[in-house]
Amino acid sequence: MTDDNANRIGSTKTSFEIVHALQENGPSRLSEIADRLDLTESTTHRHLNTLHDLRYVSRRGELYQIGLRFARLGRAAQTRDPAYQMAKPHVQTLAEETQERAQFVVEDHGLGIYLYLETGSNAVRAGFGIGRQIHLHCSSAGKSILAQYSRDRVDAILDRWGVPAHTENTITDRDAFYEELERVRDRGVAFNREEHVHGLNGTAVPIKRDGEVLGALAVAGPSHRLNGEQLEADVPDRLLAAANELELNITYSSPDSADDHVVE
Repeated sequence: MTDDNANRIGSTKTSFEIVHALQENGPSRLSEIADRLDLTESTTHRHLNTLHDLRYVSRRGELYQIGLRFARLGRAAQTRDPAYQMAKPHVQTLAEETQERAQFVVEDHGLGIYLYLETGSNAVRAGFGIGRQIHLHCSSAGKSILAQYSRDRVDAILDRWGVPAHTENTITDRDAFYEELERVRDRGVAFNREEHVHGLNGTAVPIKRDGEVLGALAVAGPSHRLNGEQLEADVPDRLLAAANELELNITYSSPDSADDHVVE
């Protein structure tokens, strides 16, 4: 790699670090951004000017903030696969039926990404939003996705991101985690019993297309309410029914299968 290439890659990384800082901290002054990222103000200013010219950063007085141009990119990512969009009404229905938080999660670069999320009238607002990234090993959606992957692929993800403890209930031993994935495969449903957030339980099922996992439908709720029969049978039954319908919709909306069963 040449020095010029290294400089270009480093420059791109810095620009995205600035964007992420604005996303996490909201409107910020130049000096605040520079301090957070341990950059000089002159370097920070050059990056902000470029991002501003490209309309990815907006400025109001002395405050810089995320530009609305990112909204289009976010929408493009959210709908890059037509099957993703088909999950949205099922997420809405699950939230209405359970009155809890329902979501559709996909794996990207070894992390879980919330693509769609709806909250029922009793749902706990736990700070999760569209686009939020999570570790896969401690969530029901993540487990249901990883259970469909090969051991080598799971190993690669755990090597990259580790198995950090989010609560005292998080499974952090790899052998124990692989045993958990076996149980998920056997029953077709994954559970999270306060492994990601204190006081929050969840259950999820995978969504597949042609044998390949696309993502997971999940429902989460407070552990005092989403437990026992509700956690282990009632909500999983709803999830499995929704997954079956969604997978049928995905299969028969595919151009490759449109005429498979047509008799002329």
